[in-house]
Amino acid sequence: MPVLRFKPGRVEEVLRLPLREAIDVVERLKIEAEILEDGTLEFEVEVDRPDMYSLEGIARQVDGLLGRAVGMPVYETVDSGLEIVAQDVPTRPFVAGAVVWDVNVDEDFLVELIQFQEKLHLSIGRGRSRVAIGIHDLDKLPGKTITYSEEDIDKVVFTPLGGSGPMTLREVLRETEQGRKYGSLSLREGRLHPVLRAGGEVISVPPVINAEATRVEPGTRHLFIDVTGTELKPVLDTLSILAANLAERSGGRRIGLVRVKGPWGVLVEPSMKPSPLTVDPGYVSRVVGVELDARSLAEHLRRMRFDAATGRGQNGPVKVLVPRYRVDILHPVDIAEEVALSIGLDRLEPKKPRLMLRGRLIGVRSWEREARKILAGMGFVEVVSYSLVPCSYARLAGLPDGAVVRLANPVGADSACLRPSLLPGMLELLPQNKHNMPVKVFELGEVALVTHKGDTGVEMHRMLAAVISGDKAGYEDIQAVAYTLLRLLGDEVVEVRRTSHPLLIEGRAAEIRTRMGVKGLLGEVRPQHLEAMGAEHPAAVMELDYTGLSVPRP
Repeated sequence: MPVLRFKPGRVEEVLRLPLREAIDVVERLKIEAEILEDGTLEFEVEVDRPDMYSLEGIARQVDGLLGRAVGMPVYETVDSGLEIVAQDVPTRPFVAGAVVWDVNVDEDFLVELIQFQEKLHLSIGRGRSRVAIGIHDLDKLPGKTITYSEEDIDKVVFTPLGGSGPMTLREVLRETEQGRKYGSLSLREGRLHPVLRAGGEVISVPPVINAEATRVEPGTRHLFIDVTGTELKPVLDTLSILAANLAERSGGRRIGLVRVKGPWGVLVEPSMKPSPLTVDPGYVSRVVGVELDARSLAEHLRRMRFDAATGRGQNGPVKVLVPRYRVDILHPVDIAEEVALSIGLDRLEPKKPRLMLRGRLIGVRSWEREARKILAGMGFVEVVSYSLVPCSYARLAGLPDGAVVRLANPVGADSACLRPSLLPGMLELLPQNKHNMPVKVFELGEVALVTHKGDTGVEMHRMLAAVISGDKAGYEDIQAVAYTLLRLLGDEVVEVRRTSHPLLIEGRAAEIRTRMGVKGLLGEVRPQHLEAMGAEHPAAVMELDYTGLSVPRP
């Protein structure tokens, strides 16, 4: 979880409480607090609460919990006069901006601001690969029109933040710590990189570093924020959190809207528009374990800085407005958690359930557990292979290309599809273990197949696969394993028929069907396939589909 560090004096100042009381109240918000040996106060915040990665965000919640301010905070949004014109930037296409006036940065807050920025980078930003943030001194901005485009790294010249003089972007990527760490995230074709300019002057090269020209330092009054990323939603979420928390410090709670024109559309953000959610008091009562009517539910939610309105009747639904910065609220169960925090987790009394029930495995899980024990007893080692695989696995699995589930946005070609079979991935182990013969491995897992049926058109199948590789591994060996396994599981083979399969030797492959509904494939792997992989010994395989298994609960 994100760990934040603050000076005790700053905590007392922002939370407006003596230090011990401040620690007690933040712990009610699920923040673990500790005073370190050097006197620094350390807060460990829940990772799903990025709005509390700064003292101002924590103070906003504390004010509600103590009844100082209830209901949703109101932020005034006005036109900032700034505009971002974005071109096509394939590696990081989305950009948004905001202005917050009268932040009045001092030395302590500057340290906290950098910490806030980096915690957002690590969480929502996924190490800047998904979202990157730039914070600038608004008064130093060279112009009111900001351009965002992809440029040649040898033609971009600027002084990076903390630098002593102008450098080309190539030099920045090669010679600075930030450049070496983040330079590869958005670099395309080895020479093209995203660049933000204001008035023609470079102010940032996201996600790497800002320019010295717009440095934020003690004495900075007004801030301009830019957020770039690979997806629009996390970009806007991050921008809203930053704008709201900085506006809490400004006092006036005034946020400047920035118009963005891009190839993907036009937007004016951060709008700070809340999200509506309807909550049933009965549902919250069941989750929390405390009887709540609509009125008491609404009161608790207002204490947690939501707007809540009741309809007619004591137990009617409550209409909730979720602040824009609360990106963690996804479901009524999240609202129930907020109510529990408002009541106080320490005040919730545990109750014994009306029925004391003991859990037990369903039939298929019991079957899986026994299969693992049996195969381990036969000398097999269990492996776990990747669920995301190359799409070429479809051909090896004997399936048409259209039967494989393809990802819309794969990281790379090696993880572009959901696996249609366990066998191709398991066979990749053989070249790595060719000096440790014989190899006997098995795996239980799910595979995905396109069927064009149901809501998704995709079916998940539960599979058990095993591979034997050695000097004399053959069909008889894997058949003996399959038949023995099924017999010990209380099943029996009722049908065997010859089959053809691209992975298996013709005439040495068979399909089986059992009394309990298991379907299987047995056979010897084609030598040419093993040679292409770098495997030096014969291999025999089985793959059992137990999706339709009919087995009683134990």
